[in-house]
Amino acid sequence: MKHTLESIAKLAGVSRGTVSRVVNDQPGVKPEVRDKVLSLIKQTGYVPHPQARSLAGGKTGNIGVMVFGQNPNFLSHHIFYEVLQGLQIASAADGYDLVLFANRMDSDRDYWKQIALRQKVDGLIIMGEHIQQEYLLFYRQQQIPYVLVGKRSYDHLPLACVTSNYRDGAYQATKHLLERGRRNIVYIQGLLHTYHENERFAGYYQALAEAGTHVDPSLIIDGLADQAAARLQMKLLIERNIRFDGVFAANDLMAFGAMESLLAHGFRLPQDVAVVGYDDIQAAPYVSPPLTTVHQDKLGLGREAIRLLLDMLRGELGENESKDVFIKNELIVRGST
Repeated sequence: MKHTLESIAKLAGVSRGTVSRVVNDQPGVKPEVRDKVLSLIKQTGYVPHPQARSLAGGKTGNIGVMVFGQNPNFLSHHIFYEVLQGLQIASAADGYDLVLFANRMDSDRDYWKQIALRQKVDGLIIMGEHIQQEYLLFYRQQQIPYVLVGKRSYDHLPLACVTSNYRDGAYQATKHLLERGRRNIVYIQGLLHTYHENERFAGYYQALAEAGTHVDPSLIIDGLADQAAARLQMKLLIERNIRFDGVFAANDLMAFGAMESLLAHGFRLPQDVAVVGYDDIQAAPYVSPPLTTVHQDKLGLGREAIRLLLDMLRGELGENESKDVFIKNELIVRGST
């Protein structure tokens, strides 16, 4: 027999509403009645339906992962699936299940609202490059707590964000090239006008300034966070006969593209040009030469995001409280430098 609220109430000799309050850990139930209902639930193996619990104002036991990406293949992105693994490990350890949502194309344009209106989650982890303030305000109005992976800043909207320490990572990468005797260092930018891109450029600038070297605008190229775009921009830079002996790319895919152009034009790596990437994706040790890169702790991003969200759900961190958590990076030195 599959038990329901009604059948548990009948066995306990109480009302359906009393059982609902016990299931949802709400006040207004005598201790001896609560103990009796909980004992029956344990004996019968009754499992509350998530939607029924949600409608009753209780907890669903679910954490939503909402991804706002423009590319339909965003869910296969190397950063996303490693962060997702960290989210899963941390949520499972606390008894929560993950529910994945993705707002990736025009046909999904109202989907992000439904996530809140259906009330199937207790809170959200929000990721992606196309998070709009409108979305965050709506979730806040619906009283759904959320944590962002990746730093965002919006006027008068306090946010809890977990992000890598991009500035320090870029500083380490550039300083490493300088310590290798490289003085004319190309910087391949990713997605412009984003927090993480601004922070990486600041780290690059800081390392050059400390070494008494000025930023040369001719050595700054736009890779659009894309391997093919970086390959083309590096080809154009080489053809302009601009002198350089080092490359720092804001992600590993752009570093791969730059290396392809350099090798195609007869440069030796790292003898002629040393190359550093950012992220330490799974392919980084297996290119030729193996890529020196800044390891971004993607599992750590996921774990810390869940920790913050659970703090909100327990009332230890206010849903309208601003908090930034920075995850440390590590430079991994390989053959490309």
